[in-house]
Amino acid sequence: MPTDLELARASCQLDINPIHDLLLLPSRQLLRNKVRIILEKEPLWDLTVRPHLSQAQSLLRSLRLCHRLLQLRKLHSWSQEEYREAISLSDDSLPTTLHEIAFINIIYSQGTDEQREQWLPRCQRLEFVGCYAQTEVAHGSNVQGLMTTATYDCEDGRDEFIIDSGGIEGAKWWIGGAGVLANVALVQAILKVPRRDGGVESLGPHLFIVPIRSLRTHLPLPGVTVGDIGPKAYGGLACVDNAYIKFDNVRIPRGNMLMRFAELARGGEYTKAKHDKISYGSMVTLRAGIPENIGWALGKAVTTAIRYCVVRRQFTSPGEQGGSEIQVINYASVKHQLFPLLAQSYAFILCGREFRNQYAQMQEQLVTRGDTSMLPEIHSLSTALKVATTNDAVGGMEGARRAMGGHGFSWMSGVGVWWANYTPSQTYEG
Repeated sequence: MPTDLELARASCQLDINPIHDLLLLPSRQLLRNKVRIILEKEPLWDLTVRPHLSQAQSLLRSLRLCHRLLQLRKLHSWSQEEYREAISLSDDSLPTTLHEIAFINIIYSQGTDEQREQWLPRCQRLEFVGCYAQTEVAHGSNVQGLMTTATYDCEDGRDEFIIDSGGIEGAKWWIGGAGVLANVALVQAILKVPRRDGGVESLGPHLFIVPIRSLRTHLPLPGVTVGDIGPKAYGGLACVDNAYIKFDNVRIPRGNMLMRFAELARGGEYTKAKHDKISYGSMVTLRAGIPENIGWALGKAVTTAIRYCVVRRQFTSPGEQGGSEIQVINYASVKHQLFPLLAQSYAFILCGREFRNQYAQMQEQLVTRGDTSMLPEIHSLSTALKVATTNDAVGGMEGARRAMGGHGFSWMSGVGVWWANYTPSQTYEG
């Protein structure tokens, strides 16, 4: 006898293949299937162990996943796209996620050709594992108000920056991937340049590549205090080692400032970027993938809830004795709650994909021609889409959880875990 779920699928009047191709482009399907077949055979990707792990054990498991992904990349000669697809299929934010989507991408987009050549090959083979260090104890999205400074020192033939947090409030905080793993940080700091009259000119936020751990021992370098900030609310992001980093007069070469758009020459001559929003480019990079990614997360949560409500039965029709209970999905209130959320997930995925394409076009124009014409609109869109999609999707996940009643509160439903992991998306990246 067919199950309720089998009957529901058999009664569907829609051809789901065009919908599938719309949501997941055929080229992406081929890429995903190739990687998925490999990961399904890997014991480390067994999700049944996750509910029983502590925060420390979850982090250790995520580090093992990262290590195994590197082994699989080498074993199967994965391209960079295949490797990143494998990361996305891991269902958890891994300690190397921000290294891949932020650290490498920002060096590519804002570093000079020489800086790319110096850093990117070593980053791609994970000799350098990077993090993005903007948020401080006392400041976040307000990059103009950051307390961390990068003061240029050209005295006695020196050609260096001095990176300093300026106190506990200027310590970097919430820095993903740096609690135990990263050995280098991409630091947002206020550039300060001494002038001939003896004063110091503040030139606003710029990006600096700052080593934080020894490549030989992995211990913090002199002047660097770094560690994991501990468990997060609701048990979310247990697989990510969010860090604090404090800099105490750490010296780096002048060449460690990313200088594709703004440049500081030896001796202190400064060339300003063409557009004053260039300094926000790194935040736009981080926001670019959020709408599509959270659309998929909402879609998973709502699909889980709908399937549950198809097989869950509750109450009989009034006046009916001894009949079958009604499928929960047939209650109008449940349809009203879940079906709009499913449609919303489609909208977020498609809108997010289009925005990512526009962002890629802007990056290409910016990097190859220095064309900043698209930057103001992309910056505004990234802000609006990030706020709207994260707020609605996180609320939608909670609605999906409630639709499953008591079972929705179980870790095993999966929905509560996605909600906990995506709740902070309403806060991070502004």
